[in-house]
Amino acid sequence: MNEPSGDEKFFSLSRQAKCVPLVATQSISSLQSALPGETWRTLLANLPHENLPVVVGRPFSAKIASELCGQEEKWRVNYNISESGHDSRVSFLTGKPLADKAHISTSKTYSQQRDYRFDMKTFTELKNAQSITLAYDGLNPLPPMFCYLKPYLNDVNKSYFRQLADGQL
Repeated sequence: MNEPSGDEKFFSLSRQAKCVPLVATQSISSLQSALPGETWRTLLANLPHENLPVVVGRPFSAKIASELCGQEEKWRVNYNISESGHDSRVSFLTGKPLADKAHISTSKTYSQQRDYRFDMKTFTELKNAQSITLAYDGLNPLPPMFCYLKPYLNDVNKSYFRQLADGQL
């Protein structure tokens, strides 16, 4: 019963025949509800590239899209401030702690941690005509990246960012 027999098998075969499959759905969760079991994951895995715009308010879709983009090592900064005092007491006038011999130390450390390339918040905050794309150039998959889309009716000689600044998007 684990043998693919529906859309996911068709997309796998069409990719082998060098056809470009397109899938449009309201959300990944609606795709999940339409396909039995985990076949929706197989379907997504068989697409040669993906545009991943996610509608605000769909946390499941944003989570799956974030997982599809993968993880990478990111530098994290940690700050630590500590204070110590000998013969500490509280001032009756100000309510602040006082100490005759006080010491303050600070430290700053850097560490690498694995984290998602694009977190869920990034997907839920995509604006109109923006997506995150998992592209494939025909030979190699490209890393996930932002994709800025222009409606075909807009001026082709004007950049996405100029049209955005002019309020055309």
